[in-house]
Amino acid sequence: LGNHCLQRNAGWWTYEFCHTRHAREFHGTNVMDATTGVSRQIVEEEHMMGVYKAEVHESYPDIEEPDHVVNATHSDGEDPLVVSSRKKNKAKAKKKEEAKKKVDSSPPEAGGNGSVFIQEYTDGLVCEDSDVAESIIKGGNVVGGGIERSTTVRFSCGKNYELVRVNEDSTCHYIFDVAVPALCSHPLFKATLPKTQVVKCLPVPEQ
Repeated sequence: LGNHCLQRNAGWWTYEFCHTRHAREFHGTNVMDATTGVSRQIVEEEHMMGVYKAEVHESYPDIEEPDHVVNATHSDGEDPLVVSSRKKNKAKAKKKEEAKKKVDSSPPEAGGNGSVFIQEYTDGLVCEDSDVAESIIKGGNVVGGGIERSTTVRFSCGKNYELVRVNEDSTCHYIFDVAVPALCSHPLFKATLPKTQVVKCLPVPEQ
């Protein structure tokens, strides 16, 4: 993904995910410049739904990345990354189980073996919805009686780079499903190939 941005329009709001930067929703209007004749978009309203925290997302070594992959289905004999992830201590296993509860299940569009890599974008704009109390268990910090918006980003194997789905699973907490073609060849995301067996037929000699 690099530092590219993906957008998905859902009527009034357009949702935007910028990798290693932010998740947001905005409403924009296209305005024609009378002098140049060029159309440009003016953002009239926006809500920051979470930002990337390098000190959090880049604080663990590469060998721990499998701990952030949910629903991986490979067996221990297939790849050393999987072997490593399954030898973690009980504390890390508990942390992974909590991550599973957040996403519930893989998005139906997830390709490969259905696995997702999870990142949390936190510290978004304070949400003052009347139902904000419910979101405290999933959202960001409580600020002045409200709670900061936050977003769980689920990366999965897909044919094109795309922001596939946006869902507000609880008040002021969102789930962005992002398809990434490069993940389809990663050992933790590759679809399991069915085992085949060659059957050789020989003619039966006549009695």
